[in-house]
Amino acid sequence: MSAEAVQRADAHFQAGEFRASRESALAALDGAPDDVELLLLAGRAGVELDAEDATEQLRRATELAPENADAWHYLGEALATEGRMDEANDAFRRAVELNPADQVALSHLGHTSAATGREEEAVGYLSQAAQSMRGASTAAINLVDMYRTLGHYEEALTAAQRIAEAEPEDLVAALDVAELSLEVGQLEEAMSAFERLRALDDVPGHEIYPLHGMIKTAIEREDWPGALELARTAPVGDSEGRTLNLIAFLQAQAGEPAEQAPTREEIDAALSASLFEYRRMHADDRRLASEDLLG
Repeated sequence: MSAEAVQRADAHFQAGEFRASRESALAALDGAPDDVELLLLAGRAGVELDAEDATEQLRRATELAPENADAWHYLGEALATEGRMDEANDAFRRAVELNPADQVALSHLGHTSAATGREEEAVGYLSQAAQSMRGASTAAINLVDMYRTLGHYEEALTAAQRIAEAEPEDLVAALDVAELSLEVGQLEEAMSAFERLRALDDVPGHEIYPLHGMIKTAIEREDWPGALELARTAPVGDSEGRTLNLIAFLQAQAGEPAEQAPTREEIDAALSASLFEYRRMHADDRRLASEDLLG
């Protein structure tokens, strides 16, 4: 009877019928309160439905079957969903200890380690997970972000290049490569990466953003005539008025007459803001499309 109930609840769960799955599992638990598979199904379906007792059902499963790696994995997901990151970190760590092949749990462990201030541990876990997952997995994405946060720009660039090679149409990966190349002083590579980004993104109105990256790179080179030539190709009516300010600044640097030229600090801030705005446009969609999104 219990096996049939598990089969029925699991079929509902796999079909996305979480309420039916939970109700079926709970009904069967009345007669078999210590059935681990039923507890897991009731808890997992409960997480999908925001049921208050879902986490405790999953915790009960780990108590009954402390060597069940899946139980710890699902408990970690439930705890992370509730924002209980320290407890989630412990659960994912146990899941990985019991099943080192669970790369998704390893990725989750990287995320929760980062969320609880264990940055160096997070880098290790995310690096392991990213190596085994394809393309722009959340592990790979967060590895780039974590390296950047720690100031490890060379490592961040290498991680970003791996994503860009696996996902050549990924705009955020291309932007990561461009910005990180600029950060580490690889100016030729940065210019090429921004040019590639300009070719990749053919959405009307977006051409200004990679162009700003190219101008930023030319400024770092102190190639004032080249930067000015690029600025003069930019749309003059951009919403922030950045083009006119850029032209005035670059005219002054190139020795041309200019009125009320902004400072280098103001120009750097404006270009950085433009690239941040560009990143924000694409980053959320890319994360949602990643193959192992947490939760």
